[in-house]
Amino acid sequence: MAIYSHKMKHILATIRMVGLAVLFTLTSLLVVVGRIFGKKGAHAMLRIGVYCKAQLLGIRSEVRGQSTRETQLILINHPSYLDIMFLNYIKHPTTLLAANNFKNWPLVGWLGKALNVIWIKRHDRRAGKQVLIDGENRFKKGLCLMTSPEGRTSGTHDIYPVKPGLFLLAQRAEVPITFMCFKYKNKAVPYFHSLKNGFVPHFLKHFWQLLGQWRIPVEIHFSEPKFFNDAKEAMQAFYDFNKSHLQDVLHFEVPVKEEFIGEALTRIDSSSLSFRAESKEELLA
Repeated sequence: MAIYSHKMKHILATIRMVGLAVLFTLTSLLVVVGRIFGKKGAHAMLRIGVYCKAQLLGIRSEVRGQSTRETQLILINHPSYLDIMFLNYIKHPTTLLAANNFKNWPLVGWLGKALNVIWIKRHDRRAGKQVLIDGENRFKKGLCLMTSPEGRTSGTHDIYPVKPGLFLLAQRAEVPITFMCFKYKNKAVPYFHSLKNGFVPHFLKHFWQLLGQWRIPVEIHFSEPKFFNDAKEAMQAFYDFNKSHLQDVLHFEVPVKEEFIGEALTRIDSSSLSFRAESKEELLA
């Protein structure tokens, strides 16, 4: 029976992979066509495409709270690469901050350009300054920005130390922050594997594992959008919100220690990411 089940998972994964390839191609074309009608048209087409992919993957969502129709920074926990699928629940036109590992993948770069995605180079400290410039630019265009301050999948629901630059971005751009928390009930969905053999094998292994799941139930929690005058306060709020919804599945305490938050902000202020001498007009130039 175990062998049969294993074979069935591979058959199901293969069928879904073909279906997703077709849907992704159609979604990319629809988003580009939707751009004719502006950012709202592109976002509407994306939401339709994401909804169809979610149905194909067997995702069953229980949503608590909802996004608002305003420009904001949406910060998510990141247990799985599947998290991107829930862009469908954000009502306002939204773009992403994504690793440039995907930028040159077939159709992905094209779709990213149509959606004004901000591509970031991993482990490049200089990239942080450009992210703040590009992020403020997207907000100026009336877009939401969705990303994870953890900057990596965790493999569990545990929250890893966050990158403070995103909280600083919201503070500088004077936009509210909404927290979005994913809690998967299928233990096979959260995933992290060693990157020592490269990002692509890591991603594909997770992707194949997801394709073989019969059903993927998930709880999605939205916070109310809130303006933060202090990046430290915003970081603490992110930890507290996720802890409140993930308490029963955490393996270790969420890192909310005062000394960690202060040390993280000290790093950003003392590096090339400090913009205290620059005006908002200079950043958007």
